[in-house]
Amino acid sequence: MSIKKYLFETIKYALRSYPIIRPYIKEVDRLYTMNAEELKQRNEKRFLEIFRRAYDKSPFYHKLYTEEGIRKEDITCLEDIKKLPVITKDMVKKHADEMLTVPRWQVIRANTSGTTGTPLKIYESWPSIWWTQAYTYCSRKRDGFTYGQPLVSLRGHLNRNQTSLKIHLSNTLFLSSYNINSNTVEQYYKKIVMFRPIAIEGYPSSLYSLALFLKDAELELNIPITFTSSETLLDYQRDLIEKRLGTEIYDRYSMTERTIFLVESHNHAGYYEAPGFSINEYIDDGEICTSLINDAFPLIRYRSNDIMEMAKSSEENPPIIVKKIEGRKDDYVICKDGSLVTRIDFIESGQHIKACQWVQEEKGEVIVYIVPDENFTEADAYFVKNETLKRVGFDNMEVSTKIVGIEDLIYTQRGKFKLIVRKPNATV
Repeated sequence: MSIKKYLFETIKYALRSYPIIRPYIKEVDRLYTMNAEELKQRNEKRFLEIFRRAYDKSPFYHKLYTEEGIRKEDITCLEDIKKLPVITKDMVKKHADEMLTVPRWQVIRANTSGTTGTPLKIYESWPSIWWTQAYTYCSRKRDGFTYGQPLVSLRGHLNRNQTSLKIHLSNTLFLSSYNINSNTVEQYYKKIVMFRPIAIEGYPSSLYSLALFLKDAELELNIPITFTSSETLLDYQRDLIEKRLGTEIYDRYSMTERTIFLVESHNHAGYYEAPGFSINEYIDDGEICTSLINDAFPLIRYRSNDIMEMAKSSEENPPIIVKKIEGRKDDYVICKDGSLVTRIDFIESGQHIKACQWVQEEKGEVIVYIVPDENFTEADAYFVKNETLKRVGFDNMEVSTKIVGIEDLIYTQRGKFKLIVRKPNATV
């Protein structure tokens, strides 16, 4: 066991534990009880506080707004938010330090995973960290899990040199997502069974890898609750994870930037907004978010790169806003004619394929990595190639297939899986 890693995870949990975040939990619980009008008034008040603070104390925002001819007194209500310019990732990359409203020593630097290119430097205040932890605590409690109950974590916390680590203070068993294979799956299985977890958390791809190897070994677990986040959860992944882990999945959509927090509903019909976390404006090809929890590093009308399928309002599911998280706007392949094609996934659990990944090294060319199951044939490879060509155009892309193992798929440095991987040479 790594003492350094054990102490780090213990201290990290202690600084975010119930005694510290209790006031934030009480406030989040109160937000859940508000009706629509009460919540709107609260969000408006919070938005105006953050806007005025940014205007007065952030060099970046003060310069941006004054150059746009926006005076502080011009923004007096929530509807006025649309008068403000949109903030892009490029702006944050160039001006992160100038966006701060507090001295640099009062915040903690963090980086996004860099799945869309270079990682993005952002800053977090301790209150924003506690707010986020309180929202996570409250949403998980609504799903049947309370912090302190046994939890397995499969989220890339451990590298290849360490398979497991139990943190006693949090009652969490960390497992390495990098070491799961046919030779180690029984070891993983025994550790989980002995730990008897109430819940497991992880990237969808990591949990899916575990489920695949459990299936091959004819093993099944019984973990009541699973929490997924940080990647798009694909339908075939959900099916196998729930079957092999004997579990029910609750997905969450959030960002390192702490600008949005969507929680999957109990009936799995879609996602609802965690009340009071942010103000979200949904547009055709993404969303524009204003964080209400981080006034030290404000992100006001921040544009993300994600595509969502919006839900139709209904009496059965009134709080549900988003039906499905489709993925990143820049997860696309580039065709010969320069057109961009997204939403290329069509693999279902009934086919003889464990997983697929589309890898593009040059414009107009793509290699489909296929992880086959035991019944896989050349007809399945032809199906994948043909279905890909249907989406991109039969004369618009050179498509080849490559049979690989689950360990040969490409992941980010943080262990996240991307359905479409575009190499630097593949540009428009």
